[in-house]
Amino acid sequence: MHESHPFTKEGLLAELLRPRRIMFIVNPKAGTNLQRHVRASVDKHLNHKKFEYGFSFTERPAHAGELAAQAVADGYEIVVAVGGDGSVNEVASALMGTDAVLGIVPAGSGNGLAMHLGYGRDVDEAVKKINTAEEQFIDVGLMNGKPFFNIAGIGFDGLVSNLMKGSNWRGFIPYFLNSVKAGLQYTPRECRIETDDRVITEKCFIISIANGPMWGYNFQIAPDACLDDGLFEVVLLKDAPKWQYFAAVPATLTGKIYDADFVEHVTTSRVKIISEGENYVHLDGEGTILTGDLEFEIKPKALKILVPR
Repeated sequence: MHESHPFTKEGLLAELLRPRRIMFIVNPKAGTNLQRHVRASVDKHLNHKKFEYGFSFTERPAHAGELAAQAVADGYEIVVAVGGDGSVNEVASALMGTDAVLGIVPAGSGNGLAMHLGYGRDVDEAVKKINTAEEQFIDVGLMNGKPFFNIAGIGFDGLVSNLMKGSNWRGFIPYFLNSVKAGLQYTPRECRIETDDRVITEKCFIISIANGPMWGYNFQIAPDACLDDGLFEVVLLKDAPKWQYFAAVPATLTGKIYDADFVEHVTTSRVKIISEGENYVHLDGEGTILTGDLEFEIKPKALKILVPR
């Protein structure tokens, strides 16, 4: 679908006043089903004098990235991911190295990056915020060359993401239940963590490589992480009695997780994690299982994004 809007056709004035082209890439299977209403929301709430818009709908895994690349090739200046953290990752990955700008309409389970940026969890409000959002550059993390934009994790949170990956039941309740299941199931593993100026060897329950501060649902694993400072916050939850991990959950909602005795954090621009056997890993909430060393680097200000005022 494409909507056209009239504009003055007189040289420079025409160029200044023309609507910007914006493509909404919708994941119909995102976690909350809010995306089903996005067409009506855009029709009603997007500034039609400011934007000329279209819609594309994903049909399979990794399709969002293909659609985003095509939108850029077709001359769209803004590409909006309508879905969860996985959809945002796919679209944003395709926009790296281009002049196109990422927008977000959150419709997934966690929506960590969208929540931090201020898009909220309401589709109508997110569409309204696009009208006045400002463009900013943010850093991009790479794990063994694969991009992530918010948080990568190894351990407990990687297991949670893998459990969610195999479930058709989405939203906070399954996220909570799978977190409890993973918390009871996962055993801290010995890891060697190499950073810019330190080497740490610890049994870790969680290793979070954070570009942004929160997983989603306002759970902040790295409250001081900044999207445009050229650095990661590496947060380690070290071996402890399991009840202490559960007891620390409220601290992630208040930005006080660093106060826990079993938590250590390091600021760095690169990380190498060495751990034997299979590791549960996630990139922006998308789970996988990997073996071998994991190497992380940061690309400063490598993505242009719309940030709500």
